[in-house]
Amino acid sequence: MESGRRRVPWRWVATGMVVSVLVCGGLMVWDAWHAYRASEDLSAHAVQARDALLARDADGLRAEVGALQDAAHRLDGATDGPLWGASAVLPWIGDQVQPVQAIARASVAVADDALGPLAELADLDALAGPSIVDGRFDPYLLEPAREPLGRAAATLLEQSEVLGAVPLAGAVEILAEEYREAADQVTEMAALVDGAHRAATLMPTMLGGQEKRTYLVMVQNNAEPRATGGITGVVLELTVDDGRLASGRFVPARALVAARDASAVDSITDEEEQAFTARMAVFPQDANFTPEFPRAAQLISTFWTRVHPGDVDGVLAVDPVALGYLLSGVAPIEVDGVMLDSQSLAATMLNSAYSLFEDAEEQDEFFAEAASAIFDAIIAGAPGISTGIERGIDERRVLLWSAHDAEQKVLAGSAIAGTFFEDDAFGVFLNDGSGSKIGYYVDTAVDVADRVCKDGAVVSQEVTVTLTHAFDGDVAELPDYVAGGTFVDAGEFHANLMVVPSPGMRVLSAREGGEAAWVATSSLEGRSVVSTRVVLLPGEEATYTFETDAIEGAVPAGDVVVTPGARTAVVERTEREAVGC
Repeated sequence: MESGRRRVPWRWVATGMVVSVLVCGGLMVWDAWHAYRASEDLSAHAVQARDALLARDADGLRAEVGALQDAAHRLDGATDGPLWGASAVLPWIGDQVQPVQAIARASVAVADDALGPLAELADLDALAGPSIVDGRFDPYLLEPAREPLGRAAATLLEQSEVLGAVPLAGAVEILAEEYREAADQVTEMAALVDGAHRAATLMPTMLGGQEKRTYLVMVQNNAEPRATGGITGVVLELTVDDGRLASGRFVPARALVAARDASAVDSITDEEEQAFTARMAVFPQDANFTPEFPRAAQLISTFWTRVHPGDVDGVLAVDPVALGYLLSGVAPIEVDGVMLDSQSLAATMLNSAYSLFEDAEEQDEFFAEAASAIFDAIIAGAPGISTGIERGIDERRVLLWSAHDAEQKVLAGSAIAGTFFEDDAFGVFLNDGSGSKIGYYVDTAVDVADRVCKDGAVVSQEVTVTLTHAFDGDVAELPDYVAGGTFVDAGEFHANLMVVPSPGMRVLSAREGGEAAWVATSSLEGRSVVSTRVVLLPGEEATYTFETDAIEGAVPAGDVVVTPGARTAVVERTEREAVGC
């Protein structure tokens, strides 16, 4: 749902009340009239309060909360009582009354126990994340807001779950549609506030407020795709002590493997070996064959400590696209005669650098110097760091894992954690098999057509994945490192396309174009996994269509997760009503 939408979701309360009045006659007219007036007030103030929260506008939120609380309580009072209770259990009528009552109760909880405490804060900067001041993150910056953030997050998460459990199958269409819109808005606010509360909880320890920490920065190269984004090209060592960051060693991933026949750094499960082969534990470049970032991060940490003994407190993954976001507003940086800025960074690091520096050692030297310069620019106080991190997290380009169990429990389930298998998302992932950087030119588009019940649950899907090899030049003019030619013909893009349906769903069929596609099936952590081989020549496009259905009844509509590429994947989603539910 777009945050800028200004629909007025509570106005449909009137629809439910009209239905009830038509059935119960004049007995509910008085309550209905008061509820209608309250719903009108609630609609106006709810939109303003929500917009203020998303804009981190504390004054705007304070200006709306009192009126919002008043309207919420009036609506709750007007839709409560014996007649409403009796109506709620009647056939068909109850299907209309229950959503109205659910929103009335939720509006009271949200206004009193979530937005109320947040309105008492001096500002809402905590929702924007920490910033760098004089080269330092303050580990305790959010401590004054931690308790009210926790209270608000718990309330919003609870109400999001409560609203999601209300059946809508029997509700009239306008009621069901607008109810889902209102519930989505609560979920949106819950995600924002919950993220801020997690940050407030984690910052004192993870930013070295109690003791010095050592982290690894796993730089993913999207020009050679892996499930979480791209091959691990380099690993940077980063320390943080009382909020002050310092860079350490810069190590190419290939330096973490002693030989081509090196032994595995960790045991893998039979499921992992079937889906990804043993390579994920032998070569750090393949650790993120899995879309489950915490697992990939554990492996990267183990690769590192085998060569560089010592404690690793966590792993941060980032790609050049996200680094470009962080540099927004920073003056261009010159590195070895190359100008880098927020607009050019990704294209340079993922593509043109291989033309400028064809020798592998020269590339490593350039990347090391660029990393140091980018780090210095960010620490100096890049103005776009907060919005850049937020955007990177939203696109799954910035991921974080903690080696400390207590911290990882707080991270788990958040967007930055990069978990996948424990969530209800539908996944579309690419693992390159070209052994080159030709993947820079490959674009991904995903179209999901959901067949849904009135309550929004999904009974089946048609998922179309379109991959386009956009290179239109002379392959012979590309650097060997980009074009490849060692494992497959130069310029060709080969990959495994991996599709993982949401929990409770399965793939019924797979087609490439109009023909049945060859697929390999496996399972991971209780999830069905279907893979097919992709081969694209420059200028070619391939379309893969997967039909899925629910195994035992409709399932919640989860997000769509796609491997982040050099350019953001185009994801479109439509729905139509399913028959028989």
